[in-house]
Amino acid sequence: MLLGNQIRLTPATPEDAPLIADWFGDPAYMGDYYNVWPTTRQEFAERFATPTGRDQGFLLIRDQATAQSMGTIGYWNPFTRAELFKGLELWWQVHPNFRGRGIATQAACLLVNHLFNSLPVERLQATIAIGNTASSRVAMGAGMQCDGVYRSVFFLHGRFVDLHLFAIVRGDWQDTPTYRQARCPF
Repeated sequence: MLLGNQIRLTPATPEDAPLIADWFGDPAYMGDYYNVWPTTRQEFAERFATPTGRDQGFLLIRDQATAQSMGTIGYWNPFTRAELFKGLELWWQVHPNFRGRGIATQAACLLVNHLFNSLPVERLQATIAIGNTASSRVAMGAGMQCDGVYRSVFFLHGRFVDLHLFAIVRGDWQDTPTYRQARCPF
């Protein structure tokens, strides 16, 4: 479990599968910048039976005081040659009832700090559909910079769209005290 000021991140378990399956099948939860891909509760339960590890993780964002589930965040290795490229890609999604409160930024900061502290990765990145200003603000709030644009790479709602590539490298992070001092409290 990763503890923040207002939230905690906990690995998803098979018991969380019904809630997450419902969320990921709900267009309101997925928002305008993700396609809805219905996944069964059983498929999520099987996925969560494998613990979070070095190459991938799926976590619930929970309220620190009440443990209420507020969203999801995770990471995965997007590189086909992991032995050559030492990086991970982050993603996040907050339930509509909790958006606009800085929850995704807190979660992203917790995860960035944890991954740099615990894994030999050099780069953490996020790909974000152009126009998704909320997620772009989350990435920048977590210390990521826009490295460029992937043109016409993501199929969204019947057409290909461009993605911004945001990233933070280990040298930008430096260490936990430096990173925490440069961010909003998390």
